[in-house]
Amino acid sequence: MFEFNEIIIWLEENPEWIALGIVGASFIESFALIGIIIPGVVLLAVIAGLASASLSIYEVVFLAYIASLISDIVSFFIGYSLRNSLSNFWPFTNHPEFLHNGKMFFKRYGMIGLFVGKFIGPIRPLLPITAGSLNMNKKSFLSIELFSCLLWALIYTVPGYYAGQAVASKNNSPFEYIWFWIGIVVLLVFIRYLSKKFK
Repeated sequence: MFEFNEIIIWLEENPEWIALGIVGASFIESFALIGIIIPGVVLLAVIAGLASASLSIYEVVFLAYIASLISDIVSFFIGYSLRNSLSNFWPFTNHPEFLHNGKMFFKRYGMIGLFVGKFIGPIRPLLPITAGSLNMNKKSFLSIELFSCLLWALIYTVPGYYAGQAVASKNNSPFEYIWFWIGIVVLLVFIRYLSKKFK
């Protein structure tokens, strides 16, 4: 079991590892066999905040984007390779409902569901492996992932990054980031709406 507090403290003391922390948290959050059990979104947001002292926002978003994209692609090919026996592997042996729910969601919403599901926590790590197990067209999968992973990286790192920057700066006006925070609230409301619509 990960101790998130210990990871954060360690990264604060060893800032040279923050970039790797962003990659690890993004990969874990998206990877099928880990992201189902260990949620990495909060960890990623906090590490993005720490990164504001040493990395640019472009570097943070890029690292999260690449790690998430690779994680989803690996999950897809695991699903594709084990499509006839996926239910015999952990964690699906102990939780067959994970795979069932992923397949039902994917069959119901198809390619649109793959895109939207990237922003719905409980279903996010299930969809790439499910898409692979259902033999989804590889080019279609990649075209959706290239865009959805970028949007996901922006949503889950930018707020934490600027929050960390605001905390670290003593000269910022409380209203300096007002439009930024309004935009974040609108995004969160939109994601909540999608979560309910695609339940």
